[in-house]
This record gives sequence, structure tokens and C-alpha cells, in this order.
Amino acid sequence: MNLSKIKTGSDNMARVARLVSDSGYYHVMARGNNKEMIFKNPSEKQYYLDELEQAIEEGSLTLLSYCIMDNHIHLLINSDIDSMADAFRRINLKFALRYNKKYKQAGHVFQGRYKSEVINTDQYLLSVIRYIHNNPVKAGIVFKAENYKWSSYRDYLNSGNSLVDSNEKEMIMNMLGGSIDQFQRFHLKDDMLEFLEIKEDLEVEREIKARKILKDYCDKYKVKDIKQLCNNKDAIDEIVIDLLQLSKLSHRRVADLLGINRGIVHNIAKKI
Repeated sequence: MNLSKIKTGSDNMARVARLVSDSGYYHVMARGNNKEMIFKNPSEKQYYLDELEQAIEEGSLTLLSYCIMDNHIHLLINSDIDSMADAFRRINLKFALRYNKKYKQAGHVFQGRYKSEVINTDQYLLSVIRYIHNNPVKAGIVFKAENYKWSSYRDYLNSGNSLVDSNEKEMIMNMLGGSIDQFQRFHLKDDMLEFLEIKEDLEVEREIKARKILKDYCDKYKVKDIKQLCNNKDAIDEIVIDLLQLSKLSHRRVADLLGINRGIVHNIAKKI
């Protein structure tokens, strides 16, 4: 599979053009307005899946992965840009109308339009699947991804009826070596890539990654506090570069975490 090309195209749902993937693979995310729990019980989650299934049956999209949390959803799909726009306009509108009627309220249910990003490499395709399936684990809802009912993780473990397209599932499993064991091990690996998120959630993700990086360096140098390495120039250079490249935190925040002057971070950044 070649997912290397990206081009820009327009989306008639919004003034800002969406990126169009030549491969047709997209990571899609939508969240409740003001972080509200719009999937607060199983009936909401099931209704959204039912509407998604209808779009699949109509040929608007094929599904590779999904996870429905209490206040947001993540999907990995294959579709053309216009079919994707039509499908999610219809799905989200129907969900919002039903939700407002059920809870006797008016106004926005979703926070803006859905977000999408193109999938342009095999590695990122697999990483997005892992990221989607691990959302409930990251949130502390379950200990293992397989224990969460409202994701496609278990669709990959079992045969039979599934919203996940059988051909796409076969492709993904083959990319991971073809065995369920390898699929499960893959989901246990850490990933420092940055995925589609709301801005404030992305900042939280960056902080989590940064603290993991700092913990790894504390273990490496056998210190309890990373600030004990402030006089070790080689170590600080290495740590700053990793924080800037992997966590993508600002120079100011990196300096704060390490207890060093921001000018030192600026100078190290010039080496990258």
C-alpha cells in the first residue's frame, strides 16, 4: 500500500479547506460541545454506531477502527472527501436532533464540525489504530483495550459480523504479521507520535509525554529528580532535544520542567 501523497482539496461543509488523502484514509474525531458527555449511556453510543453502519451499507465509507468515549469519538475510515462530508453531516445532525429531543434542550451538541486528518504512511495508519483503541486505557476506564465494549479492538480478535471492513481488517492484520498475539503486543507499545486532538487535550498529551521522557532519563542516570542533572551538559542537551522533538512543548515549558534558563533551551534548539 502506498500512502505517501497528500494534496489539498476543498470541503463544502466549511470555509477552510480540508486536506485530501489520495489513499482515502482519514482519522476523524468529533467531540461534545464544551466537552459535554453526549454519549452518556449505552443507547447514545449504540445509536451512533447504528447510523455509522447505515453510512457503511450505503457505500459512503469503509471503517477500519472506532472508539466511542463519553464525550468524543475517534474513527479511522476510507472514503472520498465528498462522501465523508455528506456521511458525517448526516450522522452528526441526526444524532444531535435525537439528543436534543431526548434531553429537551436546544443548541449545539457537537463542538464545531468534525475534525479530520489524512493518513499518509503505513506506520501512521497502524499508529492511529493503536491510538484509537487505547483511548479508554489512557483515560483510565479500562486496564486493557480489549475490555472496552465501544471500540473495534475486539472486532480484530474475533471473527463474525463487524462494522470493520473485512478486507481492511485482513490488510491490517497482515501488516502486523497476521496473528492476534502480534496485534495485541503492538497495542502495548508506547507511541510518541502526535495525533488528531482538540488543542487543550493536545497540551495535556504533550505534558504526559514529557513526564514520561523525564522519568526515562531519571532511570537512565539513576537520579530521583531530573534537576539533579542540571550540571551535566551532555545529559541536558540530550534531554532538551528529546523534549522538543517528541513532546513538542514550548521552550518556556521545557525550561520550567528542567529548572534551567530559557536561553539554554534556545541555544540547544539551534543544534536540531
